[in-house]
Amino acid sequence: MVFTSINATLLCGFAVLIALCALLAAKVSREEKKHSFAQLRLEREQKKQKLKSLFCEESQLPNINYIQKRVLQINEVNESSHHIMHVVCVGRSSDYYRFFDSKTSRKIKTQLHNHLNEMLSPSVIGLFEDRYIVLVFVKNSPWLPEQIIEQQQKVQRALPYEQVVDDKLLPFDYSIASMSFPDTDIAKGKNYLFKKMAYCVKKSLKSIDGLYIYSNTDYQRSLRKRQILQDLSQDICQGGDQFELCYQPIFNSLNTAKVCIWEILLRWKRTEYGGPGEFMPLVATKPHLHYSLTMMILNKVIDYATSNKESIPKISINVSNSDLMMVDFFDDVMIATERYRDLRKKIIFEVVEYSEILSKKHVKENIINLKNAGFRFAIDDFGCGYSNLNLLSEKHFDFIKIDKSVIGMCDRDTVASETLKFMIKLSESINATLVVEGVETVEHLHLVPKQSNVLIQGFLLSKPVSLTSSLRVCDSVK
Repeated sequence: MVFTSINATLLCGFAVLIALCALLAAKVSREEKKHSFAQLRLEREQKKQKLKSLFCEESQLPNINYIQKRVLQINEVNESSHHIMHVVCVGRSSDYYRFFDSKTSRKIKTQLHNHLNEMLSPSVIGLFEDRYIVLVFVKNSPWLPEQIIEQQQKVQRALPYEQVVDDKLLPFDYSIASMSFPDTDIAKGKNYLFKKMAYCVKKSLKSIDGLYIYSNTDYQRSLRKRQILQDLSQDICQGGDQFELCYQPIFNSLNTAKVCIWEILLRWKRTEYGGPGEFMPLVATKPHLHYSLTMMILNKVIDYATSNKESIPKISINVSNSDLMMVDFFDDVMIATERYRDLRKKIIFEVVEYSEILSKKHVKENIINLKNAGFRFAIDDFGCGYSNLNLLSEKHFDFIKIDKSVIGMCDRDTVASETLKFMIKLSESINATLVVEGVETVEHLHLVPKQSNVLIQGFLLSKPVSLTSSLRVCDSVK
């Protein structure tokens, strides 16, 4: 009986143990299934996100990531592949699609995408920034220049110039930027390649026919211009220590040993960017940068004048039309010269001649206000290009600088000779001083009449000199 009872107890305990093991196994199985489901769900979500990164959010068409991935895959299969990329801008404007709602935009993009894919069968097609259509064609040999032109023309012919969207016939215009590139450019990353592509698109949008083919020379020149402007802006903001002021003296025609005016010239210590002839035209395209440069020069002149005990002549500072258009120009000049008011009577603002300058906003007002404060104005390069005598009729200019080409031709050209005589009489009649530029030979000097209202400037008398040398320039003039 006792033995039977023990066996029954053992069997009962064993059954409980088996049941517990079964329960534990079931729980583990459920947890494994749960983990497996979660892992599967996570993998699906990751795959979904990865695919999402390859397509544009609005149009759901392949994007630039997809294009890069596909080109890399092509390169893996064919290591000697050569590519050409065409970037099509619909409407010849990056803002074209903002004139439509998202539904219409999506239809336009999709229809054009499908149409070009069917007509041209590119190796890869997609969108850049969900706006520009990108087509890539691949072949085993390098693309020759004439083949690039032919390929671009094929794309141009394939583009529809009108299309029905939502029962409306829409006209289309395009720009096409084309660029061939080796597989090594793709390996350098999309930023390297698509910076070039963005440059091509910008050039195509500016071209008359909307077509542009990549030129490495143009691109490198563009990078240089950008770097010059960037360094210029940085050096100006840091106080101008990288700039040096030079002067070319202007002499009295009655006494060529007498310096009447210093024309200020700018030298940039970053000699790798060349002289003013290279960087100043770039500055002229950036009005606010030019204005900062002008004010920096003015402040440097003021610093020199206030710290120098020697008497200085009149000082001519070049200003642009855009400087005079600045609403704060008068106030900024007055504030800058507040600590040395006597200098106002010595400063001449030299303006490059422009036929419509006085009609520009704020220009006339700034000139009148500055003249009332004691400043004077000169018009530069008069006689070069289209000279407007109306500029002189209102008598805003105290000095007329006649272009050096006039004196350069006087000895062999009757028109140039008569022009010089006419300008001398004109300057007398409006009570202005005439400055004859470009006097580089003794013959030129003899052509200039010796009159109180005539001044002379040129390499014969003095080349540009540094600020510290300017005080001694009279001693060097014979």
